[in-house]
Amino acid sequence: MDTAEDVNRPVEIMKGLENIQSGSWREGFRIPTSDIDMMHWSSYHKVICENFQINLYRSPKHTLILMECNDLPPGFSKLILIGQAKDEILGNSCIIINNEVYISSCLFREYTLRSLHNISFTPSLRNVSHGPCFTYVIAQHKEIDNVLCLRSHHWPTDALPWMQRCHQQGWPVENVLSEILRGGFHVVPIGSTPENEEEWRISFSRAEQKLVYSMDHCQFLCYGLFKIFLKEVINSQCNTQVLSSYYIKTVVFWVIQTKRSLAWTPENLLACFWECFKLLIYFVHNGECPNFFIPQNNMFRLKITGSVQASLFRQLCYLYYEGISCLLFSPTLRRFLSIPIVNRTLSVCTNEVRFISSAELDMSFVRELPVFQHKLSCYKKILVCMKHIERVIRGRLTPYQTVTLQCLTSDILRKTAMFIENSIHPTGALTQNKVYYKANKESQFLKLSCKFGYVSDTLYLAMYFYRTWRYEQSFKCLKKVQKKMSLPFVIHYNHVDVDAYRQHMVGKSLCYKFRRASIKNIDFFNEYTYIDELVLEQKISEKNGVFTLLIPPLVMLHTLFILNHHRLGDTVRSHQSIQDLQTLLLQDDGVYIETMLRDISWQILGICQQIGGDLEGARESFLNSLKEIPLHQIQEATKLRMSTRTYGENFTC
Repeated sequence: MDTAEDVNRPVEIMKGLENIQSGSWREGFRIPTSDIDMMHWSSYHKVICENFQINLYRSPKHTLILMECNDLPPGFSKLILIGQAKDEILGNSCIIINNEVYISSCLFREYTLRSLHNISFTPSLRNVSHGPCFTYVIAQHKEIDNVLCLRSHHWPTDALPWMQRCHQQGWPVENVLSEILRGGFHVVPIGSTPENEEEWRISFSRAEQKLVYSMDHCQFLCYGLFKIFLKEVINSQCNTQVLSSYYIKTVVFWVIQTKRSLAWTPENLLACFWECFKLLIYFVHNGECPNFFIPQNNMFRLKITGSVQASLFRQLCYLYYEGISCLLFSPTLRRFLSIPIVNRTLSVCTNEVRFISSAELDMSFVRELPVFQHKLSCYKKILVCMKHIERVIRGRLTPYQTVTLQCLTSDILRKTAMFIENSIHPTGALTQNKVYYKANKESQFLKLSCKFGYVSDTLYLAMYFYRTWRYEQSFKCLKKVQKKMSLPFVIHYNHVDVDAYRQHMVGKSLCYKFRRASIKNIDFFNEYTYIDELVLEQKISEKNGVFTLLIPPLVMLHTLFILNHHRLGDTVRSHQSIQDLQTLLLQDDGVYIETMLRDISWQILGICQQIGGDLEGARESFLNSLKEIPLHQIQEATKLRMSTRTYGENFTC
């Protein structure tokens, strides 16, 4: 994820809007309840802590914002705008107090939400305000919290004592501390109370992420143990939701830094957890949870007081008197900890090899591989991306970083090819030689992309040959990728023949495994045209707020066989390929086609049947598409196709 952010950042800076992912998911947890948080900020807004820092920036280019922390609760600040706001949301959020222009956090949130409402979201992307965040529920099950904030590259004055404490305690180590200080902090639009609409909260999300990265294995396991215990025992069985995972993280940070004599070893894992649990009880008893970076900021100040505090303390004491066996109240933890807790002579086994096969670990890694997030709309962006990748490659890379860079490079090469494709037919006329030259460059980029990327990436090259009427070359690509994808050790989503994988991949590098055994959904980004037969679906889904069609690779393989045979007039083979695709859809139980992708898969089968003249079969396939989970929001396209008698009629969106 770090590598992906490094590669994407140069284009984000060019566009003027940067972002990072935070939350439990980014920290490395794959618990079902792990949250995903996204922080977004403008590259042109620069928050400074002191007046002398004004000289570090160019005022015509940057909008400078000065923090004012006097007479405010620790951990909060007011923001004074210096000069003119060049951003509409920032400009509309300004208020005048004592002849100074302040930025209201309340107005900033309001105008952010208003700008989001101007975008057409689908029912599966509903937007809900939650504190400083706007929560999107994606695909009806996964929540992502987004916050539009402001970034500072400096370190806040209130947090300067934290640096001294780190030096004294020896945690984090010097290089991590330096990295945290260089990373700065953010301010998010929420005040210390709902009434303080001009206040902003200082956020150390990036610094906390670095601290979690610096944990050793046992510290990280203890943190995860505590998070599960909070979710399944404290918050569930105690019928309270006042404690959040952020408090748990803070407690673990304090224990790691202050309990330097504590042995953070796997055999001592339960004792480490117990120290963290005791500190949590101490914080609740005192009604004070000091922020790790600014201890004067009591995070319990408004949330855990009075009767809520007393009730929570009694519940935690009950668990405390149960002893370490209170962990057995958690269904998740009980499976792993029942034996070592009952038999004190045994220690907790934390050797992952005993639980997870190499095939499962590799599948997990492949699922995590990122994509290049941006549209390449000019040669300047392409050049910036490739130069930045070249700089990253010069460093010492782990095998995981190497494969991540391969995957991102393949994405960039493919999007470069699509950019060339879109520029072949601009408004001005091109000579035949120029069209041929650009088309040849496009094919070279796609061929190079296939060498770096997934096994299934060859399908993009087959699509390119199909679009340029080179059907025999398209067939060669399809037969080649079909042979590779049919090998027993190839990973299909979460499924692989473990024995075959182990036999063929023993001793092989991660890079080799990735190129030989990994396949991926075919992404149709709606700004590009891949094949003309799916343009309608791309336009309808984009209109409904879905910007990418995700097509299972085997579905795409059969589809291209169908279309190539049809173009060559081979009706028999075309109908046979349609039958193969239909059989795949009817018999697959989630191995080759994800449940969420069955709407577009049935839709594609219907289109192919319509092309082949089987209108009754096409109608049945379109009806099946309407019954599936509407991930791609293409129902309007389905109904349009059902209302036509032949494939060749024109559609309007």
